[in-house]
Amino acid sequence: MKTILFRHRVGRAVPAVVFVLATLAGGWNPPHGSFAFAAAASAAPTAEQIKDRLKAVGDKDKFPGADWVVVLDESDVTVQPSGLATTEQCVVTKLLTDEGARAQAVQRFNFDPKTNRIEVLSARVHRADGATEEVDVSNIAVGPAPAGIIFWGEQQKLLSLPRLSVGDAVEIVTSKTGFNVAYLAEAAAAAAGSDGEPLQPPMPGHWYDIVYFDDEKPLIEKTYTVRSPKDKPLQYEVYNGNLVCSLKFDGDHHVYSWSRKDAPAFKGEPMMPAFSDAACKLVLATVPDWQTKSRWFHQANEAQFEADEPLRELVDSIVRENPDPQAHIAAMTHWVAENIRYVGTSRGACEGYTTHSAMETFRDRGGVCKDKAGLLVAMLRAAGYESFITMTMAGSRVEEIPADQFNHAVTTLRLPDGSLRLLDPTWAPKSREMWSSREQLQHVVRGLPEGAPLELTPPSPPEDNLVTCRSEAQFGCAGTLAMTLTLGTEGYPDTAARRWLDRYPPREHRGAFTAACQRLSDSVTIAQLACTDPVDFTKSFAADLTVYAGRYLLGNDGLYLFRLPLLSHPLGEVVAGDLLDPQAIKLEERKFPLHLRSTRLLKYEETLTLPPDWKLSNLPDKRELDGPAAALKFDITASQGRLDYRFELALRKHRVPPDEYKQFKEVIEAAQKLAGHWLIAEPAAAEPTVAEQPSAANGVNYGGTN
Repeated sequence: MKTILFRHRVGRAVPAVVFVLATLAGGWNPPHGSFAFAAAASAAPTAEQIKDRLKAVGDKDKFPGADWVVVLDESDVTVQPSGLATTEQCVVTKLLTDEGARAQAVQRFNFDPKTNRIEVLSARVHRADGATEEVDVSNIAVGPAPAGIIFWGEQQKLLSLPRLSVGDAVEIVTSKTGFNVAYLAEAAAAAAGSDGEPLQPPMPGHWYDIVYFDDEKPLIEKTYTVRSPKDKPLQYEVYNGNLVCSLKFDGDHHVYSWSRKDAPAFKGEPMMPAFSDAACKLVLATVPDWQTKSRWFHQANEAQFEADEPLRELVDSIVRENPDPQAHIAAMTHWVAENIRYVGTSRGACEGYTTHSAMETFRDRGGVCKDKAGLLVAMLRAAGYESFITMTMAGSRVEEIPADQFNHAVTTLRLPDGSLRLLDPTWAPKSREMWSSREQLQHVVRGLPEGAPLELTPPSPPEDNLVTCRSEAQFGCAGTLAMTLTLGTEGYPDTAARRWLDRYPPREHRGAFTAACQRLSDSVTIAQLACTDPVDFTKSFAADLTVYAGRYLLGNDGLYLFRLPLLSHPLGEVVAGDLLDPQAIKLEERKFPLHLRSTRLLKYEETLTLPPDWKLSNLPDKRELDGPAAALKFDITASQGRLDYRFELALRKHRVPPDEYKQFKEVIEAAQKLAGHWLIAEPAAAEPTVAEQPSAANGVNYGGTN
């Protein structure tokens, strides 16, 4: 729950007085270093002022576990009428360990020449003995920034510092002009960069920022000040922490300021949401509402969805082969998913929030999420549907302030009845899902001509993400195990199984299944295997296996110990790896939510057949647990030479709130206790015989299972 004591909205007068804003916390994915928002302070502190601050900081004994501490982070932002901004920043970092000295020896400043310019104005090393050493910044190196999959021409400036020692401090002053995401425009009424090309923000006349007041290292003081024209008022909100803020009037400008002191190093938790969901942050924007952003996004991309003759011919052939509307919508989504490689190549001014031309993406057979989504928009329109590009944030939430908080693009389809459906060709490779269950409860803003609000996608109930396992198992007199196992999947587990198997060439599929069943026994072999082809999307993924383990039971001729085979979760790493991860319930209590891949329902049934004269004892008790986050049902019956049980585990939320974690942990621990329970089998006195191992059939049957 979020508590806002004060909020400044567009058009609301606010007196020049200091306010305290309090909010609650959110996730973990730390920014890359202390200079994630590198830029420099117009009134940088003097060397003497910095020395005074450094004396008061202390050493590593005051900050256990930290390699350095951010002593000061001051940013001054001037917003121009065009929406372009210049940020001047001064960052002072004190080194506490040798590792910290090595990490800070080379300062890195990433920038995109098409969207921003960054200049290192000055650099100083404040030595532990009180001396100050100026660093020559005239020979700073410039080169391509490291990149993989997405190659949009990002650059990097590198500044090597003199040899650093524990107790030294590094002061960097920078100036950054541009925008986080922007376009080059020949007619832009904006400042020109060093190469003479003008810069324009993505939404002309508007500005936004997202500023974090938490860091993976301790932060002594951070101040962020924005000077904006009076006719360009800001709306803002503080999340996940406390900031002191002020608003002052200065002629034709409003001057906003936020600050925080003595912030400890941010401590994350295993399997928590993104850092942006948890860290103390400030979200600002001049855009009045999401509807305005939606209309702009629609207009910015409309020219990209034209279809040429080759693309129309493809669409026509798909519709002819799949005359049912649901079938050809699915076929077009899968065509884009399976035929357009995910790769980002720069084509100049059209990066950022503008998709590449659908015809280019079709021709090149490559693009990032926005290009794949744009191509699907064009194909759906060519088939006679209304379709639109849509912004979303995969993996973390979008706050209500309409700042650009998106990392992903998808497709919206307007159905004949007027309802809207989301399609995601980027997540659809090797998946029957056209909207991934991993994208449940995810924020979207659709690029509609009439405008659209910030929306939350619906939840995906556990039964839509189903794992079924049916086992017929038999124990041999010498402690062997032979079983037939039938696996069925729906939703996320279906996708997970397909993607897992598709990583291996067909000749290695049996070996992949054998390795996945090692949870059952390290001596397991697979005699027969039939499974669904990973790229056959006409039916759910299923597999039939005949499995043999030479020494499954522990003990000797008079007494055997064993665990219930199916509760070892053979293939569990494939369809439920996050549930089996010890990190999921490592903590006694949580500060942040537990983030799982999806909701899930696991339904297991197993029949164990024993030699008729064997006697069973120490059976586990029946269990039934229910709650808001998870539920468990376990029922077991035994008769002469036979044991039957049913096991159901329901995960009702893919993000378990901290106040429901205890109940979730109780359910998972109960399931683990059942899996680890030792049963006792006592054979009658007789000469043991070894069960014959089934012969392995050659190859794999990809006809699937019924």
